[in-house]
Amino acid sequence: MSADSSAAKELETDADTDDDREHCPAKALFRGEIIRSALWPFPKVEPEQAEMLKMVVDSVDRFLADTQGEFEEWDRLGEQPEEFVAALRELGLFGLIIPEDYGGLGLSNAGYSRVLQQSSSYDSSVSLTIGAHSSIGMKGLLLFGTEGQ
Repeated sequence: MSADSSAAKELETDADTDDDREHCPAKALFRGEIIRSALWPFPKVEPEQAEMLKMVVDSVDRFLADTQGEFEEWDRLGEQPEEFVAALRELGLFGLIIPEDYGGLGLSNAGYSRVLQQSSSYDSSVSLTIGAHSSIGMKGLLLFGTEGQ
């Protein structure tokens, strides 16, 4: 065993059990381990979310198909019009992963990923806008915010 690997072994805590590794694929990946059961088969959308997800994806298609000719111009300008961003919000796309109790759609990560796939098929900057609101802003409040926030 090399000095590096023995030092790493010493840093392991009681929380780093085999069970913990099975449930923490990112932690295992950091250690250079791949937990195949966390990746294959690829996560599927739960049946109870499938119908809602289809409605969301269909709404994204209808909305973005009508806007498709404008993406190139917006990219040139380096901004999306306020009306467009407001329409994304009205469609509920800024609350995809937020639980229904807090006014969101409560999609799983697989469902969230599917919506971003669909919006990216039109323009990836739309997915970036959706993702910034869902992951950076709202997810932080969900994880660490107070009831008042």
